[in-house]
Amino acid sequence: MTDADRLHEMMREQCEPKSNPNPRHLRYSNAVSALRWINNDLAKENQA
Repeated sequence: MTDADRLHEMMREQCEPKSNPNPRHLRYSNAVSALRWINNDLAKENQA
């Protein structure tokens, strides 16, 4: 398992807000999205 794969699993299990009424939901969602973009970029670099 690559570092990018481990990061993806960690984000899915631990970082995503579970409840939309959570007042921090939007910030968490934006942060997770940014981490996913970075992770996808790293995964593409590792494939090249």
